Amino acid sequence: MTQPLYTGQVRTVGESMARSTTEAQAFKIFMDEPVELGGSNGAPSPLDFVLAAHAGCLNYMTFYIARELGIPVTGTEITVQGSLNPAKFAGTNANVRAGYQSLTATIHVRGSATPEQLLHLQREIETRCPVSDNLAHPTPVHLSLRVAG
Repeated sequence: MTQPLYTGQVRTVGESMARSTTEAQAFKIFMDEPVELGGSNGAPSPLDFVLAAHAGCLNYMTFYIARELGIPVTGTEITVQGSLNPAKFAGTNANVRAGYQSLTATIHVRGSATPEQLLHLQREIETRCPVSDNLAHPTPVHLSLRVAG
């Protein structure tokens, strides 16, 4: 078995039920929840960051693959929208999924690419974006819970 080329790791400290601070490399990321979920709406929610991570990865892959294929792309504007039924995490319906039930991403590309080039670019992005892959396919998650010492 080969070693992975990249291993990501973050460290999060919870300050309350809704507010946390995450260290990712040399950066700090603040998360909170809306008031109706017990937060103070002082920062994006973890679910907002899922959407943001997807949009950021789609942006990177659009430029990366366009350059690789010689497709003229000078900019992007990306919207990612998620639909979520909060019943499972609220404990009111165990039969629905806890996470987003669906995601819709739209990439507006600036440049002079032809429709055929855009279709080729879209196919490549769909199959090569790591965040899309993590969201679309099961990724094993191993969770442990311990008392802090």
